Amino acid sequence: MHGRQRKISTYYSDLGQGYAEVWMDFKEEVAFIKYFDDNDVKFFEEDYPNKAIGYVEDAAENWALGIKKLEGNFQGRLI
Repeated sequence: MHGRQRKISTYYSDLGQGYAEVWMDFKEEVAFIKYFDDNDVKFFEEDYPNKAIGYVEDAAENWALGIKKLEGNFQGRLI
């Protein structure tokens, strides 16, 4: 499955809340962000259909800086 997906970049939270990885699914042509806590447990994933990779990287960086808040159903809990 990872053959069609590639990690593009990683952004670490300035607030110690883990990190965000920007991924690209080349088959589906969609970028997405995987959010992990400090224990490397994924707690959220967010798709960005029809958005440029730069837009998605900006979103991940904004989350790392504490500007962007996550909304939706989380796979776990936020601390």
